[in-house]
Amino acid sequence: MAKSSDLLYRNDKYGFTLRFPSWWRNYCVVSKKKLDPDSEYELHFRFKYKGNVYDDIFTILVFRMTQEDWLRLGYGDSPLSLIAARDGRVFAYLTPEELPHEFINRKTGDYDYRKYGTPIGLLKRMVNRDVPRIVQTLRFSSRAITMKSTPYRSSKVCSCRIPRRRRKPRR
Repeated sequence: MAKSSDLLYRNDKYGFTLRFPSWWRNYCVVSKKKLDPDSEYELHFRFKYKGNVYDDIFTILVFRMTQEDWLRLGYGDSPLSLIAARDGRVFAYLTPEELPHEFINRKTGDYDYRKYGTPIGLLKRMVNRDVPRIVQTLRFSSRAITMKSTPYRSSKVCSCRIPRRRRKPRR
């Protein structure tokens, strides 16, 4: 059951919603930049701390394929995790495998927990505990997903003419 204090993210393009803990408001920004050439659409939920925006907390990717295609093409063994399949599209998410490189101490080559302990702790909590819960809140609206259509022109398409009805003369 969702808490009333949760944040609701609504995506009108694909007709879904996600629920986030309200405290994420201060630590997350959304980017729609497409980085994966195989995806149709991407949503990057990026970590923000004290005015700096770092790497992704997680990313939602939309692929134009069926769940059967997803498995046949080997995505089931990839770092991507399937969330849902709907209307010929697969919705998946990806979490980072490492902390942002900005948290590394250049002298030691290791993560600087003294300087970045708080943001590292927050990011680990978000990725490891919150993201699995958030992706379970994915809900689609009841309306069908409709994409803008692109008209195709062809010389083999014949025009359809509907004869006009003749008006009956008035008597």
